[in-house]
Amino acid sequence: MNGLLKQAATNIRKFTIGALLAIGLVNVSALANESEIDNVIILPTSLSEISEGSISLERSLAFAIGEALMDIGIMPLTPDFLSIPPLETIGRTEFLALLKRTATQQPGRLLAVKTDLLLTTKSEMHPTPAASVIDIGTGRLVARTSTLPLLALDDRLEIEASATALVRALAQQLEQNGYVLSETTRKPWGVRATDYRIAIEGFDMCERRGLLATMENEFPGFLSVELVKAPNPTFAVYVYRSTATAQRLQKWLEQLMISLRIAPSASSRILANEKSIRVQKDRAHKIYTSMCDG
Repeated sequence: MNGLLKQAATNIRKFTIGALLAIGLVNVSALANESEIDNVIILPTSLSEISEGSISLERSLAFAIGEALMDIGIMPLTPDFLSIPPLETIGRTEFLALLKRTATQQPGRLLAVKTDLLLTTKSEMHPTPAASVIDIGTGRLVARTSTLPLLALDDRLEIEASATALVRALAQQLEQNGYVLSETTRKPWGVRATDYRIAIEGFDMCERRGLLATMENEFPGFLSVELVKAPNPTFAVYVYRSTATAQRLQKWLEQLMISLRIAPSASSRILANEKSIRVQKDRAHKIYTSMCDG
């Protein structure tokens, strides 16, 4: 009898362990599916949707958005390698069907980025760059943003700065909505959490709040920011904690200055070393934004 009870107990134990292992494997599989990287594709723009004069600008903006995505560790899919023909050769319905078919062939969700130049009668000479993201699987609009109008349509740095601002805002919206855009272990801008001493000079209080809001809400790797001192209205020092490298922070700040219409060589300077960044602006040069009307 004791032998039978021991054998039964052994069988029950083996069954229980096997069941737990099976459940564990199922959970691991589920977690693996949940952690799959979602794929991003930049949609080509149909020439029929844009005016002849903005073709070059539209394509330059789309190219710059691809660069900005890669800069923060998001590697977009290339339509040229997905058997997707040019929009001009097929209808919209067929094109959407191709995208949905592509979405089913990818391990993660497929997100399509569409760029736009917002034009009005008054701003025809200064279009506003904008971008939207559609989840191909559900057809839902999951992110949308715009930036400041372009003043110089042939200025490569201004186009790159606009693209960077769009991508930062889109990435934040997508992450808030639960999309996984890159593997945290492979972020090219990432290091261990670092406390940077950031001095902001020549910015009034409103301009400083706008600068810090962008660094908090849009710069990848942000953790916290604390005021150290502000001895006068146009000078303040902060401790900015981030997992981004100093080199990346300097690059993003330079692009932010360009997007705010402050040429780095004329009206502003950014000096940086391993753990210290100094942002200087000519006090006579005002920043015009919705937050600060100058």
